[in-house]
Amino acid sequence: MIIRFFKTSYFSRLLVLVLLILVFWLPKMFNHSGNIILINTSYVTFNPWLQLLAIILFFFIMLFTNEIGTKHRLSDRYSFLTAFFFILTGSASGFLTQLSPFLLATFFITLLYQKIFDFQNSTKIIITAFDAGLFLGLASLFFPPAILLVLFVWFALLIYQSDEWRAYVTTILGVLLPWFFVFSGYFWFNNLSEALPAFLQYFHLREISNPFAGNMDMAMFLLVTLTTITAAFSLLGRLSSLNISLRQHTLVSLWGLLFISLMVLLFAVPTQALIITAMPAALILGSFFSRIKKLKWANLIVLLWLLFIFINHLLPLFHVA
Repeated sequence: MIIRFFKTSYFSRLLVLVLLILVFWLPKMFNHSGNIILINTSYVTFNPWLQLLAIILFFFIMLFTNEIGTKHRLSDRYSFLTAFFFILTGSASGFLTQLSPFLLATFFITLLYQKIFDFQNSTKIIITAFDAGLFLGLASLFFPPAILLVLFVWFALLIYQSDEWRAYVTTILGVLLPWFFVFSGYFWFNNLSEALPAFLQYFHLREISNPFAGNMDMAMFLLVTLTTITAAFSLLGRLSSLNISLRQHTLVSLWGLLFISLMVLLFAVPTQALIITAMPAALILGSFFSRIKKLKWANLIVLLWLLFIFINHLLPLFHVA
């Protein structure tokens, strides 16, 4: 029932998605036990307007993600399934539903994906690759390990069978351009010696195996992970039955999920960085659930997923009261 409901793109479905975002993200206005992280070393007190900004940004990322999934036929052409699963993965735990640099990085990674999928039919692959690198560079300003996703962009060029070597070079130029201006600014104000250590600290490997503060957050992480892994292996098994275009898009989505997940899990970044995985996970989940014929068990899993998210978000409000 739930999956079939979001398989169509009626305006009522969009209203339900907006309602879900509000239900999952508004409780942070009443339960803000932690500060909102704007940059890694600076904290500010809670501001409801910043939370409203986070909700609006999350909504637009949801729309962009759904547009990518439907435009390139990863999910049904007229469907909100990808948007629905983006909300589920991006709102699974309370620590995700706040403004953070990782939400801003997710926005630019979504734009990066738009350019990467355009590799397939681009007649100006060099310019498209530069644009992809530029969005990646902007994402890395908020999440420096994202700079390693240049390898993912190169993988995508190989998958789309691009033999234009200049596209690989212009990708790097696009990535470096934002950092050129940033480090030029630090150099101009004689703060370069302070900026480099702050940049490199993001690349320390994670030492804590379980970064979650509560058991419920850990349970939600396992639920999302197991469901996404199941979807990924199912799509891998179906690759041979897909046409060339859809097979390439699916491979790019799977590789992107792997690269981004490794970055978040391996490096010593805050747990809020998990929201970056929501976008590629939503593409995989939207594609998987749109192809399921027998929806009984699928609907049950999604229903339990929704129930756990409600509990995880609303229970802290009773403690506050």
